[in-house]
Amino acid sequence: MAKNRKLTWKGFHRWVGLVFSVFILVFCISGILLNHREAIAGCDVNRSLLPSSYHIRNYNNGILKGTLRLGPDSILVYGNSGLWLTDNRFANWREMNEGLPTGADRRNVRNVVRSADGAIWAAAQYDLFRHTGRQWTPVALPGNTERVTDVTLSPDSTRIIALTRSKIYSIDAANARDARIIPLQAAEGHSTEVSLFKTIWLLHSGGLFGITGRIIVDTVAVVIIFLCFTGIVIFIVPHRLRAAARRKLTTRVRRLATWLKWNVRWHDRAGYWLIALTLLISVTGMCLRPPLMIPLVLTTTEPLLYSTLDNDNPWHDRLRAARFDDRLGKWLISTSEGFVTVDAEFKTRPVFLDISKTPPVSPMGINVFERDTLGRWIVGSFSGMFRWDPATGEVSDYFTGKKAERSHGHPVAAFMATGYTAEAREPIAVDYAKGTDRLSEMPAELATQPMSLWNTALELHVGRCYNPFLGPLSDLFVFIAGLLLTLILISGLIIHRRHA
Repeated sequence: MAKNRKLTWKGFHRWVGLVFSVFILVFCISGILLNHREAIAGCDVNRSLLPSSYHIRNYNNGILKGTLRLGPDSILVYGNSGLWLTDNRFANWREMNEGLPTGADRRNVRNVVRSADGAIWAAAQYDLFRHTGRQWTPVALPGNTERVTDVTLSPDSTRIIALTRSKIYSIDAANARDARIIPLQAAEGHSTEVSLFKTIWLLHSGGLFGITGRIIVDTVAVVIIFLCFTGIVIFIVPHRLRAAARRKLTTRVRRLATWLKWNVRWHDRAGYWLIALTLLISVTGMCLRPPLMIPLVLTTTEPLLYSTLDNDNPWHDRLRAARFDDRLGKWLISTSEGFVTVDAEFKTRPVFLDISKTPPVSPMGINVFERDTLGRWIVGSFSGMFRWDPATGEVSDYFTGKKAERSHGHPVAAFMATGYTAEAREPIAVDYAKGTDRLSEMPAELATQPMSLWNTALELHVGRCYNPFLGPLSDLFVFIAGLLLTLILISGLIIHRRHA
């Protein structure tokens, strides 16, 4: 019986590990890339190399996020491939990315506004830019090391309000100077707790402990890559060794035997010495996708002491977008925990709005935040598209007009709102996957825009790129993969202990 169990674990480790090694390598390489976003921000991938769902058709995949009218027959279109000029018919297009850094990730534009002096301001992924007629020039945000999430105008349009994930900046619109951080008080009833999901997510990437943690996790990924390659060698070399022995190739037998012995020794040692860290990476990765992620999202804990979550700023990594509501005379700020209001000068304590009287917003963030002709707010995310009147708390479905059913904001709705324009013949909402067929045929220049290497690595890492092959099972791919990797590591430990 003991011998059979030994063969069972050895067979599992050998065959499942061999077949699954390709996916493990993809996980490790993509994970290392994800840990160094800014370093690879200038690198892109041709979408023709990716599954068809990543190809740009009908203004999908975030290519059209919003528009800004510049003149009677001039419209500025922005999205995740920069900025473009078109006409009222959306027929003639011209690129307007002069001065922006290269790379799709750096040209991912979140919002565009026009100040009273006629200058155009754009919030790209990493920088705030200003255009005065020739090209885009970056505007420094003092002390900023985070991604920029939004740009909007002050009530009198004389100042630019820019948001990063943790801070709010005010800039003099006339000369692009006097950029200063606006201190934002903690909201009434503020809690320092963070979701357990976020803690595990940062633990998985190493970001919970800053650059040191990321380097440690990268090192573990390199070790797992080493285990994959040495495991493949251990599988292949014995066959070649036996073939060389049958042909009595003594020198080749000796060389292959030495090579096999070295791989067996270091495969065993590396796997044993770092088993705790490799298991930690594997198990935490399983928790970041369904079904394990659901209870983690709903659970909150105090941030781990001395981690990157242990921050004095009550808005650390929580700010997403802001708009001034002139009817309320207050700012509406979208955060990772819901909407808050604050006075025009940001001096009072922000107040969280009743979640039942605000539109659902996906954890992936708000994509549309515009006014309609009646002064209501149009709010769109992967949780759907809604009209919202903050004064009354009325929230209705954008398409049907029916009262919105609030159920904690499903991460993904039937309509994944990623863009909106009121500059066509009639207002048009854009779906992430389907885009829209209510505009003129999309120009070829947009269809050939690349995808950032970072986003490509993300799609590989979370398994969404396997959707054409796995269908509905792709949502469970990370969980199943994490479970198999965990069992491969445990079976390796069992085999090591039996041979020790």
